[in-house]
Amino acid sequence: MRVLFVYPNLYTQMGFNHGLASLSACLLRAGHETRLVNLNENLPPVPTEEDLWRAVRDWGAGLLAFSCLTQQYPAARRLAADLRRRAAREAVTLPPMIVGGIHPTMVPEEVMSDGLWDHVGVGECEDALVELVARIERGSTPDDVPNFLSWKGGLRPAEADRPPVSADRWVHNKVGEFPDLRELPVPDYSLFDTQRITDQKHGWFGVLSSRGCPYRCSYCLNHKIVDRYHEELERPVNRIGFFRFRPAEKLIEELRDVLSRYTGIGTFIFDDDLFTQNPEHALSVCRAYEESGIQVPFVVNSHVKQLDPRVAEALARAGCRILKLGIESGSPRVRKEILQRYMSNKDVLGTVESAERFGLHTSGFVMVGLPYETRAERWETVDLLAQSGIGRFRTSLFFPFPGTESHRLSIQGGFLRPERAATLTNFTESSCLDFGPEENLFIDKLATCMPWYVNSRMDRFRREPAAARYRPLVERVEAMDAAAWEQFKPTVRALDEELARAATRAEELHYAIRYNAFMGVRSDYYLAEEAGIEWSTAAEKPVPDRLRELALAAAANEVC
Repeated sequence: MRVLFVYPNLYTQMGFNHGLASLSACLLRAGHETRLVNLNENLPPVPTEEDLWRAVRDWGAGLLAFSCLTQQYPAARRLAADLRRRAAREAVTLPPMIVGGIHPTMVPEEVMSDGLWDHVGVGECEDALVELVARIERGSTPDDVPNFLSWKGGLRPAEADRPPVSADRWVHNKVGEFPDLRELPVPDYSLFDTQRITDQKHGWFGVLSSRGCPYRCSYCLNHKIVDRYHEELERPVNRIGFFRFRPAEKLIEELRDVLSRYTGIGTFIFDDDLFTQNPEHALSVCRAYEESGIQVPFVVNSHVKQLDPRVAEALARAGCRILKLGIESGSPRVRKEILQRYMSNKDVLGTVESAERFGLHTSGFVMVGLPYETRAERWETVDLLAQSGIGRFRTSLFFPFPGTESHRLSIQGGFLRPERAATLTNFTESSCLDFGPEENLFIDKLATCMPWYVNSRMDRFRREPAAARYRPLVERVEAMDAAAWEQFKPTVRALDEELARAATRAEELHYAIRYNAFMGVRSDYYLAEEAGIEWSTAAEKPVPDRLRELALAAAANEVC
């Protein structure tokens, strides 16, 4: 059978969908054909509704399979509705349509009640999708396949075009076992325009060495997935097999295959939720990577309470470039009570220090606009970043995914604006929570100018003269009303460039907005990169000497 995947991915970060690549590989192994319609403005021309209809009609797909995040579900729903209208108008039988991904997994009944879909996928569906396709191909009734919500009798009722549809019209099948990562084929990266995506991402290429996470952060979908599998498999959480690892030799095989197919790969990103959580797995991958002779540096996700010194040393030796850490908030109260992240500021500071001691550049994720967070606690995030001296940080605006505990908290506190949430496509441009005009304005300023805020507080924790340069600017930003801020906001990137050049000439350690609008990067790292100097080598020197050398090298290369 021919399966046409549809991936609405507009106005958000561009990249691979690991789930689709794995699903496609499993279908190919079972003898089916696959194709993808990928809607992303960074990969023009963006397919139109007419283009999608032609692909469905002309290619002869036997199944249409959508995948979407919450922010992309409205687009998926519009596309599905348009296909049904066109099929009815032209008296064409539309192949079955299914939808899966994060949003359908979190709120499957809500998605099914839209009446647009023949099947709604829940959880990890590699085995289930192969079974569903086989059933459809045989012409048998596919209403009892694990991991899917399906219409009773396998036939979508005509009145389903008028949602919402009553839940007694479909069957909610229990989930099956999680796929065994040891048995899954190498992901089908050819499903995507992989070379163009790699070029657009400047050689950054994402892969997975594990799936799952043992933590229950309130904003993450993992806790909802664990609860569903625990309930439907009728097994203790520690026996559902959520946290799984790929054998190191299979991972190396995949990386070699990727390098043989695509050019310009400069960094592998291990997109595992927590690469360092299992030290033995991390050590085995590092050992295999080092022995493989692959010279491409890589990036991993870690946890501030799970960085074994043996792992840190092995990562540095194997070529790890960046260690990413989930910090989220600088307030211990917010982390514990709102986010359910049980870690101290001491844990954060100690892990950053330890990682950099081993030559690992550190990166922190932080969120602004969290429910029940006070103004003072938002400043605590600024101060923790300034105190840590972390290599870089990425600032996002909090988004409560439906079905998560944080979504419930946002509704409970009266913060959520559903009409606003329905329009968002990313985590970086706007918030769907409402804290009142004054606090909303402060959150927008903080999200836009976080590196300036951090620079302005650095002298509270260390002797960094850049604070004197940035503090007056932050005070100026703070004094702006909404109208003045909206006029000033478009100038932030250009002004940041000017400030960074001046700070570099003065040999002042600082953070600048680099690579994208929501990333603050420490000057010794970005100057080394732009001057063509290996950061780990430059980092061995004291900060003043390092900055002086980097400033001269950058000037010689006309970077600054």
